[in-house]
Amino acid sequence: MRYKIFISSVQSEFAEERLMLADYLRTDALFGKFFDAFIFEETPANSRSASAVYLEQVEQSDIYIGLFGSEYGNTDKKGISATEREFDHAARFNKHRLIFTRAMFFRWLSRRWILCCRKLI
Repeated sequence: MRYKIFISSVQSEFAEERLMLADYLRTDALFGKFFDAFIFEETPANSRSASAVYLEQVEQSDIYIGLFGSEYGNTDKKGISATEREFDHAARFNKHRLIFTRAMFFRWLSRRWILCCRKLI
C-alpha cells in the first residue's frame, strides 16, 4: 500500500522546497515504495475551482505536511488563505498532520497568520 502525502504551504515562499520534497518522496529507494506526494502546482488545468481541487486532494491523502513560514498567503472572501483551509480540512478529516516551520519573526506576521498558528498548539 502506498500512502498519499499532501504538501501544503504558501507556494511562492516554499516553491523550491515543495518540489524537492515531492521529488524526494517519490524517488527515494525506500520512501518511493510507500509514499506518493501531491503538490498543487503539478495539477493540470481544469474547469473546477482551485479550492475544490486542493480540498479533494486533502481528503484523498493519508498525511498532511505543512511547511509554514512568514507568509500567510492570499486570502479568499472570508479572509482565509488556502494554506489555512488545507490545514483545517486535514484536521476535519482526521488526517495525520506534520508541521514544519521556518524561523518566523512574529513582529512581521499578520494577525491572521498568528491566529492560524495558534491552531498548532
